[in-house]
Amino acid sequence: MWLVRPTGDDKMSLKIAWGITGSGDFIEESISLLKRILDEHDVDIKVFLSKSGEKVVRWYKLWDELEASFPNPSVEKGPNTPFIAGQVQIGKFDILLICPTTGNTTAKIACGIADTLVTNTVSQAMKANVPVYIFPVDQKRGDVVTVLPSGKKLTLTMREVDIENVEKIKKMAKITVIENINDIGGIIKSFEGGNK
Repeated sequence: MWLVRPTGDDKMSLKIAWGITGSGDFIEESISLLKRILDEHDVDIKVFLSKSGEKVVRWYKLWDELEASFPNPSVEKGPNTPFIAGQVQIGKFDILLICPTTGNTTAKIACGIADTLVTNTVSQAMKANVPVYIFPVDQKRGDVVTVLPSGKKLTLTMREVDIENVEKIKKMAKITVIENINDIGGIIKSFEGGNK
């Protein structure tokens, strides 16, 4: 379902397909950012989630908050169901953004595997020359502190293989790796006003 914000003129809204994977790290920040972008920019956003993405959003008790701003988000039933990849291919979206992106999804993209809703959509967007932006949660060496749904902090040590996969997708044509989640607002702004 599209959320169309009235603009008061004939300018076309930026159409974004936003995928959410099953990362607890940055999930709260991602949903807050989604809502802020909807409020601050002239955008239409289609939210879709991997199966694990839905589980994590519900585990963090964020599903109602997500659905309040983005009614009926699409949840993966298979690599082509719902048919987000086809919509991306035929130009219904200006950009594809995956945030947050798990190490598993990042690894599949790095290896060219397209067997999930998110990885298939990325693959088809690349083939159709639709700009792809990915925010991998496992991209910096060392320890990362994340917050569990209970509020307890958990320290995770990044694996070298995850860092290597991020480096691989940084070299792929048509994919931009977002290093800081706060940069997404600037990316959206750069597409507004005919800069598509």
